[in-house]
Formats: sequence, C-alpha cells, structure tokens
Amino acid sequence: MPVDQVFTPKVVEENPFPQEGVSDATSTQSTSGQVFRPEQTKEQSFPTKRVAVELLSVALNTKSKKVLQEFELVQSGGFQIGKYENGVSGDVRITPNGITGRDQSGNTTFGVDATTGDAVFTGTLQSRSLITGDVAVGDGNILIDGDNRRMIWFDEATGLPIIVIGNVG
Repeated sequence: MPVDQVFTPKVVEENPFPQEGVSDATSTQSTSGQVFRPEQTKEQSFPTKRVAVELLSVALNTKSKKVLQEFELVQSGGFQIGKYENGVSGDVRITPNGITGRDQSGNTTFGVDATTGDAVFTGTLQSRSLITGDVAVGDGNILIDGDNRRMIWFDEATGLPIIVIGNVG
C-alpha cells in the first residue's frame, strides 16, 4: 500500500519545574522500518517546598485584628486612620513628624509636633489636674503664674501688666 502522506509528531519541549534545570533529553529522528520508544527519563525529585515566614502570621493577627509586634516606620512612612472626605468624615495621621487629626470640614482639630513638642487642640481641653508652668489664657493677655501664685492681666495695646492679683515681686 503506497504512503501518500507521512505525519510526524509535533515537537513539545520539556518545561522543567521551577528551580530545576532543563533535562538533557535528546530528540530522536525516525528512519523508515524501525521501532522507536521514548527515552527513559532519569528519576528526578520534586524541588523542596519553600516556606516563607509570613508577615501576617508573625506580626499581625488578622483573625483577632491585633498587632503582635512593633513596626518601625521609615522616614517617609506613617499610618492614616480613617479617610478624609469633605463634609463626610475626618482622619488621624501618625507620622515621624507628629500626630494630627482633621474633622469632616478639613480643619485640624488636634496636633502634636514631634520635633518641637508643641501641641494644638481645638475645642475644650479637660483634665482632672493640670501641672504646668505659666498658663496663657485666651489671646495671651491673661497669665496664670502657678509658681508665684499670681494672675496678671496685660494691656492689649502696650503689653504692660495692668492688674496683678497675688504675690507682687
């Protein structure tokens, strides 16, 4: 019986496993009248499983929603709590420069400057007790001097004391 057309198999290259070298299998060419078998593949073991130490399992517990370890922020890093949306919600930002809070209008409601230690609060500041040096009230025209047990009212125009209550001198 005459052969009109000869079909040959499509050559499929081997794809090695990750981190495995390409096998040294050679292709065989067919010659008429011979029987061919696939080459014996050398026994190869699977690559060892690489297990990464997961940040989430070691430092953050997503199930209990708890931080398990300390995180160090890079100089430009920080945390933002909430998302500021004008007229809807405010946010709090913690960065290496300090802590700030904004209300839903975009106004800073509190801030602590990490470089100077200055703190700014909008609204009422309440405390069970207050230990401090001098307390400037309002625009600074009234001074409460706890160390010398006196209150001083200053003239707004000249800045000179006009009323002193308590120890003078």
